[in-house]
Amino acid sequence: MIDGNKIKFPVYYENGEPSNYEIGLLTNQSSYQASLFTTDEFGRNTTVKLEGTTGYVFLDLKPYLMEEKIQDWQTDKRISYDELLKTYCKQNTLKSIFTLNNKLVIQVDEEFNLFSLKNTEDSIRLLQIMEKDFMESRRSDAFFVRDLSTTQRKWLYDLLESHGYDRKTLYRQTTTFSKRN
Repeated sequence: MIDGNKIKFPVYYENGEPSNYEIGLLTNQSSYQASLFTTDEFGRNTTVKLEGTTGYVFLDLKPYLMEEKIQDWQTDKRISYDELLKTYCKQNTLKSIFTLNNKLVIQVDEEFNLFSLKNTEDSIRLLQIMEKDFMESRRSDAFFVRDLSTTQRKWLYDLLESHGYDRKTLYRQTTTFSKRN
């Protein structure tokens, strides 16, 4: 499973908090191996164990990537990165791909396709991954524009609103709310 874990756009945030996933190998024979230890972000050793009395111990623990889903405004469904490229980034058309807050916009002529991500960092990361994929496959049929200035954002709000998108929804910068203390 780890060798086949080739995800281009992995999950980095869950419920407004940074996250990472791991996959573990378990055994129910405690004499097989002593408990597994990992190092946390502060450098402390912590025992990796299951909650409760299950009788299982971890043999190994490895990072595992889960694929991030992208909210497609056109179909109101969550799609994968590969579906986004296959459906909206056909090679025979020149397109402009840009970010606006937590959204990715793909413009082909006068048609705008909008996609929402969990936060602004995810939209920038998706744009960078797409740009890298286009460069590696030697595709030159897209312009990549980062959300940089307030003037650019105001112009995009007006333009997208004239194409039927709700301005209040365009203003949002996250789709999940961070946990409150």
